[in-house]
Formats: sequence, C-alpha cells, structure tokens
Amino acid sequence: MADLLECLIQIKGVADTPRRLAQRVAEAADRSSSREAVERRAWDITVRLLGAEQRFRDCLSLMLSRDRATLPELERGGPAGDPPTTLEACQREFEARRAETVVVLDGCTADQLNTIGIEPLRGPMTVADLVAVMRAHDTDRLGELVIR
Repeated sequence: MADLLECLIQIKGVADTPRRLAQRVAEAADRSSSREAVERRAWDITVRLLGAEQRFRDCLSLMLSRDRATLPELERGGPAGDPPTTLEACQREFEARRAETVVVLDGCTADQLNTIGIEPLRGPMTVADLVAVMRAHDTDRLGELVIR
C-alpha cells in the first residue's frame, strides 16, 4: 500500500514538471543579465526532457503491453526527429507529451503499476520504478537550469 501511495505521489510530481520548468525558466530569466543565455540553456534542457519523455513512454507502452518486456536503455538517445526551434514551442511539445503520459499513468491499476520490464542497465523494474526514474530525471534536468 505504501509503495502504491508513493507511486501516486511520484505521478503527481511528474505531471507537475512542465509547470516547474516554466517557473524555473522565468526565475532564471529574472536573475540573469542575458535572457538569450537563459533561453538557450532552457531550450537545451527541454530538448533533453523531450528525448527522455519519448524513451519513458516507449518503456511504459512495452511494460503495459506485456509483463517482463525487454526495454530500451533509458539513458540513451535524444528526441525522435527534429525538436522545435523555439523554447516556447519546445516547452509546449514537452507539456503535451507529458500530459499524454500522465493520462496513461493515471489510468493504471495497482497491478499494472507493479508490471515488470527488463531495462538493460537497471535490470528488472516495475512501472512504479519507471515513474520514480522519470521524476528523478526531471529533477536533475531542472536543477541544471542555473544561469548566473
């Protein structure tokens, strides 16, 4: 029960990442003497979040389609295709993709959150573990948005 509650809290955190990203960008822009530097850094971070979102979503889809699915490596690759060229467009795309992922996660049963996939570097992990990895990745990327 505690693991399920923790996973639900993690899902809420994952859902909040686009808002936190926008807030961090605004705060960095207010503190920086170079809005361009903030936007370049924020765009780079958002592109990385987009790539990770696609990998997380691929893993989630595989895990929900069959138990013990072999997953792609979570830490590899960038976004599929060319990312949007402006920060605003990149943020909108990330927000839209993340919202789709959250809809899938919100629809999961407790049994589905415990479904196992095999990630090459981490080994067996549940959907709940995947959500925790997503949350940690988001937090790490947002922490990189430091402009002086």
